Order: sequence, then structure tokens, then C-alpha cells
Amino acid sequence: MKPNAIRRIAPLYLQPMRWMAYVSVAGYHRIAYRIRSWGQLPRRRGPTLIVANHQHEIESPVIVADLGLRSLAWRDPIFTVSSRRMWEPGFFAERVPWLRIAREANLGWLFGSLGMQPIENELQTRPYASIAYTLIGLHGDLSVASVFRDRVLSQLPPGVHKLSDLLSVRYFAFARSYVRIPDIVEPYRDAVMRATRTQLDADIAHFEDLQRDGATIFLTPEGFYSGDGKMRPLRGILAHLVPLATVWLTAISYDPYDAKRLTVLYRVTPAREGIALDLQLKAARPVTTSALVCTYLADHPNASDADVLHAVREQLAALPPPAFVVPELREQPAIAVRRVLENLRRVGNKHPQFPRTDDMIAYQANFHAETLQGLASA
Repeated sequence: MKPNAIRRIAPLYLQPMRWMAYVSVAGYHRIAYRIRSWGQLPRRRGPTLIVANHQHEIESPVIVADLGLRSLAWRDPIFTVSSRRMWEPGFFAERVPWLRIAREANLGWLFGSLGMQPIENELQTRPYASIAYTLIGLHGDLSVASVFRDRVLSQLPPGVHKLSDLLSVRYFAFARSYVRIPDIVEPYRDAVMRATRTQLDADIAHFEDLQRDGATIFLTPEGFYSGDGKMRPLRGILAHLVPLATVWLTAISYDPYDAKRLTVLYRVTPAREGIALDLQLKAARPVTTSALVCTYLADHPNASDADVLHAVREQLAALPPPAFVVPELREQPAIAVRRVLENLRRVGNKHPQFPRTDDMIAYQANFHAETLQGLASA
């Protein structure tokens, strides 16, 4: 490892800030959610890549803070592969209402000090604000009429005349909506695409340098989280980093009807050679009560509670030996099933924690079917 290679990204004087962030993030999320985990990273490790499946936006902060505290990474952060949108003005203000007064602030320096590192992950569509931010930097404050196609111009608010208007407080909310890059006219479409390619190449090279230098990097290579419970293809920077590191898996499940708070469960385990990483992730993730209940209800929506419990017991008995079952489901299935059914009746199949999912029963059934697929290949 190059001397101080990693620490030049996260200077020593920022370590207290990072540890305060870890403690704060871990504390907050353990109040807001039920978080359970099994397995741990080795404290002494070389270049390490942590690969996780992706279902919810809380995964990176929850797991990185958890693993950072538990593995006692005192000097060096666990780096995350994060969207470059976080390095543009307004990202935080969009998500934290009381920060709206700082709409024009760019907090990329803060994210970087905590171990987050940017990569361009939106190659076909981009928020209006991001396009404006990019083009102003390349060509100055252009008129929107010279940048966008007519069908886009017809959708813009009446007061938007120049790109800088899209970065103003007045149009803050609208500018966070998305526009297709093909809806930008030439020569500016080509300018955005060239800038994107250049930026992406630089981002990939940066992560490769970090990995060679001995960093631990957390990655969700699906890119966007699932809306239907089915895992997306693993892609992007994954192929660049796997040859440079020891790969560990963080296999994540959610038990959405287990309690009033959303239950997050994950397992940390080393990856094995010769088996596709997506199949390993599917096989390693915990089997939950919600998954088994919803798997049966997806085909038997009018089943009685007794029928559901009987079906869950049959599913448990049929699981292959490598399956990791949530302990209380294995030990007390009647209590676990009753609790899930009660919460399912209270919440319904449109779960508030998964706004992109129309049917959580179908989601959980799909999720469990892919877990079985992974177990069959384990």
C-alpha cells in the first residue's frame, strides 16, 4: 500500500467527525428501524470489496456505519460508491426539509470526509438541476430554448428562461424532476455526453486506485433498488474492482410485516470463487417470516390463519440446509406468523417504506423465489 494513500482521502483531523457520524447514523437508524445482523468483517484486512443487494435507500448508511463501528476501522473509512448527484448543490436540501435554507450549498466535501466517493450512475436521464449545473460550467448560462427540445420546453414552468433559473430557489422542486439526455439538442447533448464519459472514466480510475491502495469499499452494483423484489443485474464498476480485492458479501433482507418499525436484516460472509455473486447474495440473505407468509398468500389470498401457519411450516421443512432462517421463525413459527399476519392486515400490501412497490405481497414472493434459486446453486 502506498504510504498514507487512503488517509490522504480522509485526513486524520476529520476522523473524529467520521466517528461522530458513524455513531449518529447508527444510533438514529436503530431508533427508526429494527436492525439485526450476523457476521463481521475481519479487523485486519487488505483491499476489500463489500458487495450488497439493494432494496432500500437506507442500506449504505446503515451498513457502513454498523460495519465501521464493529470492525473498529479507527483510521480509514469504509468507502461507499455514491451517486454524483450528492456532489451537486441542493442534494441535502431536497431530502432534509429544514436544510432548504441552504439550497445552493454543495456538501460534497462533507460526504467525502465521511468516506463517500462519487460516481456518475445516471447515464440516460438526469435532474434538470444537474443538467443546468453541468452546462453552466461548460458553456455559461444558456437560454433553455437553446438547450431542450420543444416537448421539454412545453413542460417547463413559465418563469424558466435560462439555465440558472433551474438552480434558483423558486424552481427548486421542479428542477429535481428528470429529463432524458436525448431531449437535449446539439451541440449541448454531445457536450453533456462527453462530460459524462470523461467523468465516469475518472470516477472508475479513482475507485481502482483506492482499491489498489488497500481500501475497503461498499458497493451495491444493482445501481437502483428493486421495485418488485427481483434482483437487478450486477453491473457497473463491479467488474473493475473484483480483480483488485477480497470480496465479502452483505446479503440483505427486509421483514416488512414483522413489527411496526421496518426490520432490516443482513449477513456478512466471504464470497466464494466459482459461483456468480448474485446467486451467492440470494442464497446468503436471511429467510424471513414475511417472505414465507407472502409466498403462500400470493397464490392463496383468502387463506385462513391456520392454513398460512401450516404452509409456513411446510416451507421451513423444505428449505435446503444452507438456508439461514431468522432464529425466532425457526424456534417459534406460530408466534412469528401471527405477528406478521396482524401487521399485514394493519398496513396492507402497499407498504409505506417501499413507495416504488405497488404490491408488497408479490414483492416478498418474488424475493423468496430468488432466494430459493440462489440456494439451489449454493
